[in-house]
Amino acid sequence: METGRILKFSPDAPQSVVVKGYDWGKGLCTAILTLEEPAAPKAVDAGIFEQVVEERESFDWTTFQPEHIVIRVPRTVQDAYVCDPDGVRSIQPDRYVRVEFACTPATTPDCFDLHRQRSSWCDPYRLLYTVNGETFAPPVDLNRASLPQLDGFCLEQSFTGSDGRTLKYAYYEPEDVRRAPEQKRPLVIWLHGAGEGGTNTSQPLLGNKATALASPGFQQAMGGAAYLLLPQTNGFWMEYDAPDTWAQNPGRPSVYTRTLSELIDAFLAAHPAADADRILLCGCSNGGYMSLNMALQYPERFAAVVPICEAYRDAGISDAELVRIKDLPLWFIYAKNDDVVVPEQYEEPTIARLRAMGADLRVSVFEDVHDRYGMTDPKTGAPWQFSGHWSWIYFFNNACIDPISGEHIWSWMGCQKR
Repeated sequence: METGRILKFSPDAPQSVVVKGYDWGKGLCTAILTLEEPAAPKAVDAGIFEQVVEERESFDWTTFQPEHIVIRVPRTVQDAYVCDPDGVRSIQPDRYVRVEFACTPATTPDCFDLHRQRSSWCDPYRLLYTVNGETFAPPVDLNRASLPQLDGFCLEQSFTGSDGRTLKYAYYEPEDVRRAPEQKRPLVIWLHGAGEGGTNTSQPLLGNKATALASPGFQQAMGGAAYLLLPQTNGFWMEYDAPDTWAQNPGRPSVYTRTLSELIDAFLAAHPAADADRILLCGCSNGGYMSLNMALQYPERFAAVVPICEAYRDAGISDAELVRIKDLPLWFIYAKNDDVVVPEQYEEPTIARLRAMGADLRVSVFEDVHDRYGMTDPKTGAPWQFSGHWSWIYFFNNACIDPISGEHIWSWMGCQKR
C-alpha cells in the first residue's frame, strides 16, 4: 500500500451496506464508505482500518428483562479497496472504499426480542471505524440494505384467513413457468422458527438461510424447478386458543392452523403450475412444531413433511393422531445435544411411537451441530460449534442422509408425491 497523504473519510456521508444470510443467520458483510477526496487504488487495503466495532441493539440474554441493551462486538476486515459508488473495484482514483467483513454468529444486524416474539433490524446499529487514530461512524440505514440473495423472491405479501388472522409471506416462482406453464412443479413450504417472526418477510429467508431452497442444487433435486412459499407470523406459530403460553408448550394445535391451510389453498389457486400432489412441508423449531401440527391436522394434503428440531411436545400427541400420519413420508432431523427443545420430551418419544406403528419414517440424528464448511473458532482452530438446537443447518446444506438407502434429503424430497 502506498503511504503519504492521510486518508480522510466523510463521517456524515451514509454508508451503503450489504446483508446476507448465513448458516447461523444474518450478517452485514459489506459496506461502502465515502472519502472526502479521491484516493489512488494503491492507497487502500484492509490494513488502513486499525479497528472496526459493531455497536448494536440486543436482547439481554443474561437477565431476560424487556429493556434492550447495547453491545459492542469487534469486526474483522478481510479486504478493502477503492471502488465506484456501486462498489465495483476502481483502477483509477475514486472517492469510495468498499470494505469486506468476516461474518460469524457473534456479528449480526438482527435483534430478536423474546418477549415480543419477533425479530427486527437492530436500532441502534452503528459501525465505528478507526483510521489514522480517528474514529468515525457514518450513518447506516438497515432498512435500505442490499439483500442480493432475495433476488427472484416476491416479498411482503399478505393473506387474511376466514378467522380474521393474517399471515405475511414471501414466495419464489421458478423462472421457467412462463416458458412451460402447463408443467406442474412441486410446492415447498418453509415454516420459520421463533427468531424469524415479525413483519419483514426477509426474516424467514435470511434468518435460517432458507434462500438455499432457491439454489440450483435444491431446485435441480426437485426435478429442475419448485415453487417456494414462506409464511410468516407476527410472532410464534405456537399460539393456542387455551390460556397456556408458548413457553408452557402443552402440545396442542396452533391458532394459525386454519389460516395456514387457507393460505396454501389460495396460493395453489393463484399459481396453477404448483402441484397440489407434491406439497413438501418443512420447518424448524417453532416451525418444526407447526409442520408436525399441520401434518396431524391435514395428513392427506402433504406429499412429505420434514420436522426439524421440532417443538411439538410428545405428551400432547395421542396415538390416534399418530396413526393418521403413519403412512405420510416423514423425515425428522435433530441433534442429541439440543438444550432448547430437549429430544427426550419431543422427537425421540414421538419417533419411537411412530416406529412401533410401522410408519414411513426417516431420521437424521447428529451428535452436535458444528460447521463443516471452513469456519473455525479463532481461539481453538476447531470447527465452529453452533447451538445444538440449530440442526436446520444440516438440512439447508443437504447433509442429511438416509443410512439405509444412502439417499440425501433433497433428492428424497424431489421423489415424493401424494
